[in-house]
Amino acid sequence: MSDIDYSALEDAVITIESEDGESMECQLVCVFEYNEQDYAAFAEIDNEENEVYFFTLNAKVKKKETEFEFDIVDDEELLDELLAVLQEITDAEFEEDEDDNVIIEGEEDDDDDFEDEDDSRWDQFIHKKLD
Repeated sequence: MSDIDYSALEDAVITIESEDGESMECQLVCVFEYNEQDYAAFAEIDNEENEVYFFTLNAKVKKKETEFEFDIVDDEELLDELLAVLQEITDAEFEEDEDDNVIIEGEEDDDDDFEDEDDSRWDQFIHKKLD
């Protein structure tokens, strides 16, 4: 990734207009590098479908202030590649989190708790990446 400090983006929210003219608020999920280009992944706020939008991310430092420029990625092949990279990142984060968890013998798993646990892990991942 470039030498730019992306921590200023940790609470970034952008508005995207869909093809049918609807506006949607999206929050930054993660910033990562792929093929020497920085990308930002955004997810729609309050949408359970977990739709992710990818943007190329360019930053310019002017007078000690960083300006960020986002351009939506439209190339279907590149979108598939970026989705695979994001999946690898989330899988690695979940594996790290699972390694840190302590399993208590005799504790029973409840299928209903498993669904809630998946959502909480996704939330933990997003907040961890933003920190």
